[in-house]
Amino acid sequence: MAYVPGHEADVFISYAHADDFGWIERLKRELERALIWKLRASTKPEIFFDGEDLRAGRVFDRDIPECLKATRFFLAIITQRYNTSTYCRHKELAHFLKYSPPESGRTIQIQLDLSALLPLPQSLAVAFATAKGPFNPGSEEYKDSLRRVYEPIVHELDKLYAQSKMVFLAWPADADLQKERAHLQSEIEGRGLRIYPEAIAEYQDDIRLRDALQESAASVHFFGTGTDNFADRQFRLAVQVRRPTIVASRERAEHRRGPVGSPAPIWLDQGNPTIALANALDTVLGRSRREERNLGAGLGKTPLFLVFKPDVDHTLGLRLRQRIVTRGPFEVLEPRRDSPAGARYEELSRARAAVLCWEKAGKDWIDSEWDALNSATVSGQLYDMRRAIYLKLADPARRIEPIEGERILQSDAELDCFLSELQPKAEGAVA
Repeated sequence: MAYVPGHEADVFISYAHADDFGWIERLKRELERALIWKLRASTKPEIFFDGEDLRAGRVFDRDIPECLKATRFFLAIITQRYNTSTYCRHKELAHFLKYSPPESGRTIQIQLDLSALLPLPQSLAVAFATAKGPFNPGSEEYKDSLRRVYEPIVHELDKLYAQSKMVFLAWPADADLQKERAHLQSEIEGRGLRIYPEAIAEYQDDIRLRDALQESAASVHFFGTGTDNFADRQFRLAVQVRRPTIVASRERAEHRRGPVGSPAPIWLDQGNPTIALANALDTVLGRSRREERNLGAGLGKTPLFLVFKPDVDHTLGLRLRQRIVTRGPFEVLEPRRDSPAGARYEELSRARAAVLCWEKAGKDWIDSEWDALNSATVSGQLYDMRRAIYLKLADPARRIEPIEGERILQSDAELDCFLSELQPKAEGAVA
C-alpha cells in the first residue's frame, strides 16, 4: 500500500540492470529510510524497485503500465547504459511521461554519469558523481544529493496525504458555534486538510448523513449549553460508523464520547480551542508521527523552546542555540517557520521552558510573538512552563517590563543561571 491513498507506488526507480546494482540498491534503501523518517504519517512509503533477476520474466504490457500510471515520482538512474536502453527510456520513462509531463516536477534524474542527461530540461537533475565516478555512499556529497532528492518527494507526498484525509465538520444550530466551526475550517484548510465539501441540512435523512461520515476520515462536533437535535443526530451517526470523533463543547463536564481512538472532549471556553481542535485532528489522522520520532531522538534531554526572528536576529539566535546545547543536556525546539500561524507552536507541549530572543526585531514582533506563545500556553494548559525573554538592546527605551512568571535575561550569565534552574546537571558543562 502506498503512502498516498489511491496510488500503486509513491516512487518508481528506473535503472539499467547492467549498471552497478549494489550501489543502486543501497540508494533505494537509504531513500526509503529517509522517507520513513521524514514523512509524518504512519503508513510506510511504497518504492517500486525491480530486483536484479525480476525483469526477465516480466511482461511490460501486463503489469508495469498500471503501476506507472498510479505512481507519484519517477527516479531515473541516468548512465550511458540507461540512455541506450529501449526498455528504460521507451517503455518505463515514456509511459510515465504520458501521465506526468516533465513540467509536473515528478521526474527526477539521478546522474551517475555527468556526461549522460535526459533531454528533459524541466525535470530535476541531481548529480551523484564526479568525473571520477559515483559518490561514495556515506560521504557528505552523497548525503547532500540524497537530501535534494527526498525533500521535494516528502513535500509533495505529505501534501497529497493531507488532501486525501477529508474531515466532516458537523453543523451546529447556534450562531456562535457556527463561528467556531468557521474558524476551525480556516485553520485546518491552512494545514492542507480537506473539508467535506457539501453542506448537510437538517431535513436530509440519516442515509445521506451516514454516507458523508463514511467518506470522511474523522469528524468534529460542536455542542452548546442548549438542545440541538441535529447536532445530536450527527454525533450519533458518527459514533455508529466508528470513525474518530472529536467533541467540542461549551459544557466543561461534557459527557459525550466518541468511539475508540477518539480524544477527550475539548472545552470551547478556554485558551485557543481552534488550535486545540486542529492539533487533535492531526493526532487522530496520524499526522503527528514525525514529532513522535523526534521525541525519541531527544530522550534524556531537557526540551527548551527557542524563538527568534530569523531574518533579523539570526546571528543572535544561532549563538544562543549553541550556548544552550553546550550547557546541556538540552534539546532545542523551534517554531515551524513553514507552517500556518496556528501550527507554529505545536511542539511547545514537549518543552519545559521557552526563551524568546530580542535584539533587532521590532516591538510589534516581540508583542505578537509573546501573544502567540501565551495563547499556545493556555491552549495546551502548560501553566507550569518557565518563560523568559533574552534582551540584547542598545536602546533602553525599548525595554519591557516582565509580568508574573516571566524572566528578563540581559546577559549570557543570566541565561546560564536560568538554564541551570531547568536542568541542574547543566551547571558543570564546559562553555
